Amino acid sequence: MEAINYNGVNMIGLYGMVGVGKTTLAKEVGKHAREQKLFDKIVMFTVSQNPNINKIQDKVADFFGLKFETSSQEGKAEALFRSMQGVNKILVIVDDLWEEFKLESIGIPFGDGHKGCKILLNTRHQQVCIKMNCHKVIQLGILSEDEAWVLFRERAGLDDYCSSLNDVAKEVAGECKGLPPVLDTVARALKDESLDAWRALKQRFKDSRHLVNG
Repeated sequence: MEAINYNGVNMIGLYGMVGVGKTTLAKEVGKHAREQKLFDKIVMFTVSQNPNINKIQDKVADFFGLKFETSSQEGKAEALFRSMQGVNKILVIVDDLWEEFKLESIGIPFGDGHKGCKILLNTRHQQVCIKMNCHKVIQLGILSEDEAWVLFRERAGLDDYCSSLNDVAKEVAGECKGLPPVLDTVARALKDESLDAWRALKQRFKDSRHLVNG
């Protein structure tokens, strides 16, 4: 996701099928940006199929410690717009976008309204990225090794404290060949299981591979 560092790229679209790991990847990008202090503020909200503008506005306001003095959507949008314009660099992550959506209705300034505001959106459909005039469009299909591990670790509920389990888990994740549905199913099945259970599945993967190759 080097695109978040590119000058002139203010709208980035991720698209792919359900379960491909769009939300997980977007969260990881936000986490990385926060750790590297690439932005002054990082905001994330979910739009979904039937967006609730008021709830989205309230959530965005929480990121800025903003208290609305009005209950109207238009008034909230104006207040958010002014507040966000006062922040130099902002990353806004828009999750689960189903169709073209006017960010102005929330009160998010971007483009000529705020050159330092960068939008990262994810959706199931490439057409949504096109309609949103994304400068950079990225399809998520078969995942790279690193992307597969991020998704697998999140679905399996793994942390960084058990190195022996993580070592085995990485091998199991590798057997899923970057296929998001397989990664998701296997990780959920092994969540909270013992190290022996993980090792047993790793061995079954190896045995099945030997049968195919033999």
